[in-house]
Amino acid sequence: MTDQPGPKPSTADSEPAPTIEELLADLETVAGDRADAQTQAERRDVEHLLLEAYERGLIESGVRDLGQRDAAEALVGSVIFASPLLVEDGIFDIADHLFDVAVAGVPVFLLANTLFVVVMTYALLQWTGRDTDETALLFGHVPARLVMTLAVSLLVTTALMTVWGRVDGWQSPLAALARINVIWTVGSLGAALGDILADDAPAVASSPTLDDSPAVAAKRPQAIREMRDSALVAALHEQFDDLESVVDDTGERQAVNRIRERSVQATVEDTLGDRIQKYTSRDIAEGFVGSIFFAIPFLVEDGVFDVAEYFLSFQVGVFPVFFLLNTVFVLLMILALVYWAGPQDVRVNRPLLGVIPRRLIGIALVSLLTTAALMTMWGRVAWEDPVVALARVSVVWTVASFGAALGDILPGESSGADINDDLAALADQND
Repeated sequence: MTDQPGPKPSTADSEPAPTIEELLADLETVAGDRADAQTQAERRDVEHLLLEAYERGLIESGVRDLGQRDAAEALVGSVIFASPLLVEDGIFDIADHLFDVAVAGVPVFLLANTLFVVVMTYALLQWTGRDTDETALLFGHVPARLVMTLAVSLLVTTALMTVWGRVDGWQSPLAALARINVIWTVGSLGAALGDILADDAPAVASSPTLDDSPAVAAKRPQAIREMRDSALVAALHEQFDDLESVVDDTGERQAVNRIRERSVQATVEDTLGDRIQKYTSRDIAEGFVGSIFFAIPFLVEDGVFDVAEYFLSFQVGVFPVFFLLNTVFVLLMILALVYWAGPQDVRVNRPLLGVIPRRLIGIALVSLLTTAALMTMWGRVAWEDPVVALARVSVVWTVASFGAALGDILPGESSGADINDDLAALADQND
């Protein structure tokens, strides 16, 4: 880790890895309809190799289809996440709080939690990781995957709580719905993760670009299918050389080299992993989801109150020593997870004041605000005594920050512009 400000990344460095659809579309422009038989044959060979790399997961797709397997994965994920909380009696207290806080007879916290579940699920499905376009949309705008995930997790949660006797036989339907709403929060998170984290086999004919590619219909040579990944990448280099040798125009040769560079970028990023430098709005969304994932199991534990009381029990003057030490511990753990001992190569880039890593501040603030909002909405803090409330929040914030850090960096470098560039563009628009 270095605290020196890094250079602003170049446009090439900040561009996301190209998708298979983009590469095939670029390849079709080489010589166009004027391509002779030899050029078409060489171009077809490159397509074979690109599609093989795509099927192996070395090149990403820019679209996602929705199928029965996605629903099954969502079902399994929701069961895995929801089941451990079914035995926690704390869900009854939270459900009572969600149902009892009402304005003009409307349970505002229950509605707020429902909206929170929808936003959280959408954030996990649409705002995290790399950009992908959903092929299935309802009313032209609403992702069918979002509706499927919410519906599957709600049905699974309802069935589990009914079978396990956690809704008192539906004697009070509104109270039962409030309890289900609490577990649904976790079930929807599991359903979304179960869907997107599963190792799906790529669907080769999943977009118009792939459907139109002649190499899709043609059976790829067995020799290509038997290549190791490293040999496949090497063969791709050689085939681009062959394609470059048969095109006549200088501009077309330059186009071949550009496509070669983009293809190498796509395969290298997936085989060797990302070096994370940018900090984007998607990283913030990933931190938000990660903090929820780690925080929710602690929200139903009454032991949080005992730990918070202990944090405030030892003071030097007016300073609660253990509370402050825990805050320092959280910040150091974020630094360690992200920059020193984490699973990704994360670099400090464009730090605040030339010293403070932006990702540290972002993870700490996102996890803290998410924890405070959840604990307030679920009735786990009473802000009549702000000091006690902050102590309780800090207990859950400890684990939420770990989740935010891992949620941010585990997917690799996110697509999209750096947040500094987004803010600068927004400022320019307002001037």
